[in-house]
Amino acid sequence: MDAREYFQDIVQRSYYEYCQNPKDIRLLWHAIVSMNSVPDYIAVDRFGYVLEVDRKEFDAEVRKVRKELDLTELQYCANTLKHVRRIPRDQFTATASSTSVDAADQDTWVFDGHDLVQVAHDSFNKLNAIFQSSSLK
Repeated sequence: MDAREYFQDIVQRSYYEYCQNPKDIRLLWHAIVSMNSVPDYIAVDRFGYVLEVDRKEFDAEVRKVRKELDLTELQYCANTLKHVRRIPRDQFTATASSTSVDAADQDTWVFDGHDLVQVAHDSFNKLNAIFQSSSLK
């Protein structure tokens, strides 16, 4: 699956399913986490889909894509959802936690001021614009 296929088959479908059911945290969760993988797919595309790539070079390219597309807020939210708690490496306290999310209370769908719904909409619009105007495979 190339970057465009991933975006169309996984990300778009997940996002549109969420938009049809905006009170379903599971669909929002899946949309955010799937969007967060797009920079990895774009990096693979930029490397020409070669089988072997230096890990440091690949990670640097993924960071570059995230910065270019302004997806750091998306990454923050996706990582908090995936890893349950955001614990900085140099501290012993959690700064954000997906355990604070109450599926029935959309007011709790916020991590450290990052509104998950708004992050999903903003991130999707950025990604959609890229795939509408680019030559990505």
